[in-house]
Amino acid sequence: MVVRLKDSTIDSIDETETKKLRLLKVSCKEAGAKLSLELPEVLCERLNRGDHVDVVIDGDPVSSVEKAKLYAEGVVFRVTENDKLQVVGTLGGLRFVLSLQKPTPSQRKTFSTGKFYVVLN
Repeated sequence: MVVRLKDSTIDSIDETETKKLRLLKVSCKEAGAKLSLELPEVLCERLNRGDHVDVVIDGDPVSSVEKAKLYAEGVVFRVTENDKLQVVGTLGGLRFVLSLQKPTPSQRKTFSTGKFYVVLN
């Protein structure tokens, strides 16, 4: 029940219409995944465009997060499943969108409980 996006790249960190919020866009070509997160400006200070990050999304709390750049709990609002998987949710009330081109059954099951945990290393 884990989605792992190893060696993902931060494509952009853009300003949003809301003051002190940034839109972080991450992609992983190997997994065919795109992730966009709204985050407070202060959480984006250690992240730069072009950085390589490992993203772990799990349905259960993640235990080893001491060195993580970001660790957050999210809530699922909508899961769209066809040939690809799209998940829309929130992290502390801020928008989270994940798209996977060819999800595995375990990746689909990650979001079945309605809660998920995100780690960026």
